[in-house]
Amino acid sequence: MSKQHDSVQQRVDRRSFLRLMALGTAAVSTGVLAACGAATTDQPAAPAEVQKIKAMMWSNSPTLDENFKKRADLFNAKYKGQYEATMELLPWDQYWPKVDLAYASNEPIDVYFWDVQAYGHYTQGKLKNLQADLDKVGDFANPDIYPQEQMAVWKFDGANMYAVPENIQSMALFYNKKLFDEAGVAYPDENTTWDDIKVIAEKLKKVEGEEVTQWGFDVGDLAVWWGSISLAWAQGGGYFDKVVEPTTFTVSSPEAVSALKWIQDIMYVEKLAPDSETRSVVGQETGIFGSGKVAMYPGGTWMISSNAELPFEWDIAPMPKWKDKRAMPYWFGGWVVPKDGKASDAATAWAIWCATEYQAEMAATGDWIPIRADARNSEAFLKGMPAGFKSVSDAIGSARIGDVYSAKVQQILGEVISPTLDQVWNNKITPEEAGKQIDEKANKLLAEG
Repeated sequence: MSKQHDSVQQRVDRRSFLRLMALGTAAVSTGVLAACGAATTDQPAAPAEVQKIKAMMWSNSPTLDENFKKRADLFNAKYKGQYEATMELLPWDQYWPKVDLAYASNEPIDVYFWDVQAYGHYTQGKLKNLQADLDKVGDFANPDIYPQEQMAVWKFDGANMYAVPENIQSMALFYNKKLFDEAGVAYPDENTTWDDIKVIAEKLKKVEGEEVTQWGFDVGDLAVWWGSISLAWAQGGGYFDKVVEPTTFTVSSPEAVSALKWIQDIMYVEKLAPDSETRSVVGQETGIFGSGKVAMYPGGTWMISSNAELPFEWDIAPMPKWKDKRAMPYWFGGWVVPKDGKASDAATAWAIWCATEYQAEMAATGDWIPIRADARNSEAFLKGMPAGFKSVSDAIGSARIGDVYSAKVQQILGEVISPTLDQVWNNKITPEEAGKQIDEKANKLLAEG
């Protein structure tokens, strides 16, 4: 057993000890009160009832789903006789309707996995404030172990955590080593800039007659708002004034327009990346990076596992810098506990256990990127990762949350931002026009409350 696992085990056992001490104190108090009443004969103490919970997650893949079920088995073994968890996995389109229906029936799911929809549950006062529980975890406030600056965004009221993060995802620059080697071009690394990307893409683009047979770059997840915003961040701008309850959208700002223009131009002006129509054709069967016809692709780190079976060598590097500044989005996976849940202690224990003791197992399975730095950087985890993963992980300190939390967010993203940016990616409107349209419509929706 590793030293890392030993330290996690000791911490959780200490927390269990404190919980049992509290139960012991309550038992003593009960005994004193009984002694003040009528005389009774000593009776054996009844065994404590096991507190049972349902933990709910959306279905991902057969392997990931099976590991979630195994996770419940490990939790149950850890807390045998005290807590017992059952894992329920649902298709994504059924997940949030079931969570909402459970709330409406006053039978909330005991503990469920986070996504932005859960922020609405926070604004409705439905989520438990978990700060006091997290304060009992010895190293949860240690910035060398848990990313404090990134986690602070889940302190929606500015002071308290309403969700427990267990894994962290970000973006990286995926690249096809085979294509680089064939062209004799150096691989991208932590010093690569977005200007460098265009130079490299030019060297790796191949044309036969009038047909491009190999692209040096694909815009990848830059063609999603949470990807493109990273280029605006790196220039000192953004798309809105703050993450939690934004008051103003600023997509018409010079930095945001510059970010959109960089992406549009590399497709339609420099023509170093396939346009929207071409990339949908090239990537129709395997995804555009998987086609082997693209040298570089900025994408989410969750692609690491899905790319594992590709028939060519590839690696990852941190997202490029804009001149001398790097910015990239990150996202947490984690758990929330309803404020009025009927098994709050067990549900809270599950959420915290996933973020602490279970981290070593998460590193071993490689399903997710652990939130704990020691698990994320452990030999068990890194041995299954591409060589460049460590440099990507080290760059998390410059990451910013790739979400926005507002009661209006789903409407703004779905009806305004995404369809307008699609017009940019299809070269139907200019970045300047897009920024103006988004700000006018999004700010109007915000003003309506």
